[in-house]
Amino acid sequence: MFQGFSESELAQIQQCLREKAYDKGQILLSEGSACERVFIVQTGRIKLYRMTSSGREQILEMLGPGDTCACNPGAAEWSCNATAETATPSKVWYLSRADYVRMVQTNSKASRALNRLFADKLKCLGALIEEVSLKDAKKRLAKFLLDMLHKTGPTAGKKEALRISFTREELAQRIGTARETVARNLHQLKRAKLIDIRPHEIMILDKAGLEKLIQ
Repeated sequence: MFQGFSESELAQIQQCLREKAYDKGQILLSEGSACERVFIVQTGRIKLYRMTSSGREQILEMLGPGDTCACNPGAAEWSCNATAETATPSKVWYLSRADYVRMVQTNSKASRALNRLFADKLKCLGALIEEVSLKDAKKRLAKFLLDMLHKTGPTAGKKEALRISFTREELAQRIGTARETVARNLHQLKRAKLIDIRPHEIMILDKAGLEKLIQ
């Protein structure tokens, strides 16, 4: 969020940040509540999700160190469009609405950085809507694995090995399906020799096969 800022600019922003620690499973922001502040992840993982009409969580994004909710607390009538909950013990920095407004109005770098973040999030949400509405669960799972491979790269020293730091329940919430469906489709992909499943890892055995599956 603050890439390219000078030392003096960072020092000014640092004075406005307030740190807070959370245990796993605690709520930072609730869907529909007034958006009073922006948070930036210092350590840990935080999931942003909405509840479906059937009462199931649909994860919109998983945030890690350096990521931000990138909300819009500049308008008093703005409300949070998702719930933020810690997936692991976490620490965050908070930036109040007043400080946010002052920063955006007086710092063009901050304004450009936030516009870029908003654009990236809109792109991700558009892709998520397309995936959930147009593809079946197996295709969504295959695309998720390929996106992870593209984004994070294979585990160091292991070709095409994805380190999985979340549970199957979280994976199900991220692709908009049930945990049992994820488990069934993972084993179907394994039987098809497209992947192999190891403790905390998924080996991509046939990347071209996964790509063909989602076409």
